[in-house]
Amino acid sequence: MLCSFNWLKEYVTGLGAPKAAAEALTMSGAEVEAVHETGVSVANVVTAEVLTVVKHPNADKLSVCDVKADGAPFSIVCGAKNMKPGDKVVLALPGAELPGGFKIKKSRIRGVESEGMMCSEVELGIAKTSEGIMILPPDTPIGRNLSDVLGSDSVFELNVTPNRADLLSIKGVARELAAVTGAQFKDKETVVNEEGGPIEGLASVSISGGAPCARYCARVVSGVTIGPSPDAVRKRLEAAGIRSINNVVDATNYVMLETGQPLHAFDLSKLTNANVMINVRLASDGETIDTIDGKARALDPSMLVIADGQRPVALAGVMGGRDTEVTDSTRDILLEAAWFEPSSIRKTSKKTGVASESSYRFERGVDIEGVRSALDMAAAMIVRLAGGVVAKGVIDVSSARPELTQIRFRKKKVDALLGIAVAGETCLDIFTRIGVRVESAEDGVYVVTPPSFRSDLKSETDLIEEIARIHGYGNIPAVLPAARLTHPAAGRLRPLRDRVAGTLTGAGFDEVVNYSFVSRRLFEMTEGAGAHGVELLNPLSDEQAVMRASLVPSLLENLCYNLQRKTEDVRIYELAPVFALPLGFNPPSFGVPAPMGAGREGRGELGLPPLTKGGRGGFASDGTDGLPVESWKISGLMHGPRYAGGWNVTKDWVDFYDCKGVVERLFDGFGAPLPVMRPLLPSSRLLTFLHPGKSAVIMLNGKEAGYIGEAHPEVMARLDIKRPVHVFELDAATITAGRVMTRYAAVSKFPESVRDIAFIISDSVPYENIVEEIKALDAKLIESVSVFDVYYGSGIPSGSRSMALRIVYRSSERTLTSAEVDALHARVAQGLADRFKAAVRGEKGS
Repeated sequence: MLCSFNWLKEYVTGLGAPKAAAEALTMSGAEVEAVHETGVSVANVVTAEVLTVVKHPNADKLSVCDVKADGAPFSIVCGAKNMKPGDKVVLALPGAELPGGFKIKKSRIRGVESEGMMCSEVELGIAKTSEGIMILPPDTPIGRNLSDVLGSDSVFELNVTPNRADLLSIKGVARELAAVTGAQFKDKETVVNEEGGPIEGLASVSISGGAPCARYCARVVSGVTIGPSPDAVRKRLEAAGIRSINNVVDATNYVMLETGQPLHAFDLSKLTNANVMINVRLASDGETIDTIDGKARALDPSMLVIADGQRPVALAGVMGGRDTEVTDSTRDILLEAAWFEPSSIRKTSKKTGVASESSYRFERGVDIEGVRSALDMAAAMIVRLAGGVVAKGVIDVSSARPELTQIRFRKKKVDALLGIAVAGETCLDIFTRIGVRVESAEDGVYVVTPPSFRSDLKSETDLIEEIARIHGYGNIPAVLPAARLTHPAAGRLRPLRDRVAGTLTGAGFDEVVNYSFVSRRLFEMTEGAGAHGVELLNPLSDEQAVMRASLVPSLLENLCYNLQRKTEDVRIYELAPVFALPLGFNPPSFGVPAPMGAGREGRGELGLPPLTKGGRGGFASDGTDGLPVESWKISGLMHGPRYAGGWNVTKDWVDFYDCKGVVERLFDGFGAPLPVMRPLLPSSRLLTFLHPGKSAVIMLNGKEAGYIGEAHPEVMARLDIKRPVHVFELDAATITAGRVMTRYAAVSKFPESVRDIAFIISDSVPYENIVEEIKALDAKLIESVSVFDVYYGSGIPSGSRSMALRIVYRSSERTLTSAEVDALHARVAQGLADRFKAAVRGEKGS
């Protein structure tokens, strides 16, 4: 907000220099960002009178003027056309240097000598536009320095915080200055001469039920003459950044700047009457209004309007209507001032895209008790500037006016919060200075009522802040707080982060951190087209519109970023939460049915154990509170050669088994048993972004713990990735819950016996089932089972494979005889044949 220091002095006596006042405001919290000096202080620029104006003998567009300042007239060649003999003008004499470094000297223009220059407001640096040379008031004395005639001013540029609506006026800033400096504030008294007829026969006002308007006041001024405003009024408006329109409109803007109360003037003859002249109501569906900026606005029932008997004539608190605006032909006006609900004006302004000086003030809240006084000030000023008479009486209609709140204020609370002792007398003095009324005071406890213009004072803490501001923040000593430095609590996530970081960085991975929001395109990459996610109501951009349901898309984006910069060797991971819709919007299954009793309650079809409510540091929230379901995931991506470049290493590309090894390393790091990899079902949603033949679901203790695989060729093509990329994603809660106690056993001192067995078996039988079957025969004597050959090809039936296993037999109690081992090995061969229809091809032992 721009605020004239000279204007402030009309309300405050005893102010010091402008810079001191600006410093006092800033130190109290009302920041003055800059102080602009206005006026003209240029040597050899004087007031003068035009004596004659004749056409230039050698130029059609120039004139030659005789201009008298003090002494003999000066001959001036001028290109402007708005002056005439008798006008008082601004004359820059030779030797003057105008703003911008333009120096005045005698010169010949088209053969005629010019002894100076008559100046416009733009050339003097006091306006951005002008219609010609500057014409001074007729009573301006000539021969005077322009700086003595125009005077000077300091304009404060205030940064007003949203809660201090009272500072959006000259009167409010003056009141604040008086409070912080101790100067004397003196309000103005307005006398309205009501010389017209009764207002009852000219206008009436009603407020419809439900309309967010607590007070509406109106006056009628008849017989006005529309014209330009005096220079003093125009300059003050322009110094505040408001363009001068005409004397009536300027008066409403002038009073708004001075009091903070927006006003509006209607052309009374353009209002139609049907029972009531003015009705404050909510708009109806389908209504429109042409505002004074020339644009048609569609209205809806949430918007407050000022209407006459037939149509809306103003967007309440925002902008007037074009059909009833004041024009040169206006003779009678209806002048309004009101209090509208701030939230209503804010909504209307946002919906229509119209912001004005009025809406800026109404949105923050105006003083409901100042509505009538601002109306009277404007009516008196209009009569002074435009003539006319004010009708007898004033319309003042109220609905449910907000009541002033009494606050219980404790002196000891001030000392406790500020850390200093503030005398009770000082508190009472500060209350008086800021307009707070003390209702009662007993034993350091006061009951006070804030003034109506301070809507920000709502609690005891607000009043204590006022004590600190006015008493002076500089009077509060700077004391270092006494605090013990202790190591912060680790939190539940800390061990998880440390273990994941230690394992994956040890495997050559780098951690990445991404936004929790992705584009719908990336979201559907893993969730499928049309999938539902947690969408933001007000996303910063389309690229951050949906909460992530998987971390993999972000990792793929990270890979693309690196590939565009010629970096192929990429191993990255991320530990972060993902979000799903609450119960009732179950995410689709990975594609592997969970075993019976796997505990699927409240987790959709993921088959994961029930999650706990995720407070600070928790791993998940279960969505039972209606909020999105949050769960923590560990995701990784591998792309590039298996080994760093070198002459003595192969240039193999990472494959599924490299990624599988990293996953198994993670499980081992958590103390969980090695996971089981199962192929995806054809119906699995994961096949939308994973390769059908090179991906798997990760199982832990019969529960789905995540997935692993190579990215689908179509996904790679969309992202322009040329070489295979492998990803994995694990559920942190499932892994941490699967941790088992590590048990140690003594190494057997008895020798081992090794037997190999080769057999043909169906391709559909998982290797884990084969191992389980073998170990189940005698867990104490079968020490280990490992595969050392798998063969497809000649001699092997279609849909089958040949497998060769090495089985180690050993007892911890004695040396096994050859007969015992042979018998047990025969049981293994028979068990494979019985359960899996395996055909044994050969056996070998040692």
